Amino acid sequence: MQLFIHRNDLRVRDNIGLFRAGAAEPVIPVYIRDPRRASLIGPEKTAFRDRGLQKLQERYREHGSDLIVREGKTAAILSSIAQEHDISGIAYNRHYAPSERHIEQEIDKSRFNATAYDDRVLVPPRWFENDHDTFSPFYRRWKEKEKQDAVGVPSQLADISAPDVEKSQESTIDLPDAGEEAARDRWTAFKAGALYEYKEQRDDVADPDAVSRLSPYYSNGMIGIRTIYHEVQTCIQQENDDNAIRNIAKYRSELAWREFFYQVLYHHPESVENNYKSFEREIAWENDADLFEAWKEGRTGIPFVDAGMRELNETGYMHNRTRQNVASFLTKHLMIDWRKGRDYFRKKLIDHDVASNTGGWQWAASTGTDSVPIRIFNPIKQGKRYDPEAEYIKRWVPELSGLDPNQIHEWPQLEEEQRKALAESYPAPIIKYQKRYHEGKQMFEQALGR
Repeated sequence: MQLFIHRNDLRVRDNIGLFRAGAAEPVIPVYIRDPRRASLIGPEKTAFRDRGLQKLQERYREHGSDLIVREGKTAAILSSIAQEHDISGIAYNRHYAPSERHIEQEIDKSRFNATAYDDRVLVPPRWFENDHDTFSPFYRRWKEKEKQDAVGVPSQLADISAPDVEKSQESTIDLPDAGEEAARDRWTAFKAGALYEYKEQRDDVADPDAVSRLSPYYSNGMIGIRTIYHEVQTCIQQENDDNAIRNIAKYRSELAWREFFYQVLYHHPESVENNYKSFEREIAWENDADLFEAWKEGRTGIPFVDAGMRELNETGYMHNRTRQNVASFLTKHLMIDWRKGRDYFRKKLIDHDVASNTGGWQWAASTGTDSVPIRIFNPIKQGKRYDPEAEYIKRWVPELSGLDPNQIHEWPQLEEEQRKALAESYPAPIIKYQKRYHEGKQMFEQALGR
């Protein structure tokens, strides 16, 4: 029998490694709670993953098999399971984070015949002749590359039984439903409507259904990326309206952004901790602890930023437009090291993914792959543009719910007496906004040697 090690691929259908392993002989599915991996994700993602494991076990039982879940270092657990079952080999799907690649090396060096498969992305990073440091040339090459087809359920699953999966972490927030069925339901609802307006509506932060909100399922592998990609392609091919095609194609490009960051991570694993971009001088981060705490708690006095941080703290999720703004504000206006923000997101996000989180933070901090040398988001203008009626801000910053949208967006520019009269419980800006804009820009210019 083959042993298949689940990691960030908590599904039975469209799982390349599981499908290939089950084509030759019965497969025993295993998930190992390796403490080295567990320490790299926060409690909310852990709780969401645990629910996904329970759903995965239910799926295996529906197919006459089961899921073995053990806790410990991967190599030791594999040896233990091998003593209980007649194992001829091991299969797993590749990952690209340095911590995961280290565990893969241990599996490959074990006494078992190990086979690795490409499942997490449509185009594996090693398929590119050269690495790309900006998205546009990557996307052009990515579209040219052949994509794997989606696969079904493995033909042979071992007839085994295992104890019920127990939760290792309880959640303090209201988590979305986990598992393959929930992921499929979410995709079906998005594909039926918002997909056809995605390019035009995706930045409407007030409408939670303007985006797919599939990121928690992608991150935990609860739906196959090939399934989504080929259905997107089918929608494009069957559509006659050029505007609808542009909207659908924009979602396809977002799938490619995810793979772009995996490509960066694969070729530059050091970028997990180090600036991707080279600087002539060290960036003179100020790293003020009080400012950092205010940012984390959503009490900076910048409404659009605070709304984003409170959404994150209360749901484990944040709209991508707001992620860009809170990251830019932390690094450019508060002048705090991007790694501190990255670590806080890692702790809070249920959709945390090493490649996307690191890549996104470095892009917003102007230390990464952005082609613009110094990009600084203006959260006041961004709030006006993407949340004109302040619906999103009012939802997450109820202290401002009784105010006119213009008063909310202009909050940083109001006089102190005006702010106290309008919403005394909401804080004044913790920085002098315009002054810090110039100081943050100067900090980066000096690092670049300008």
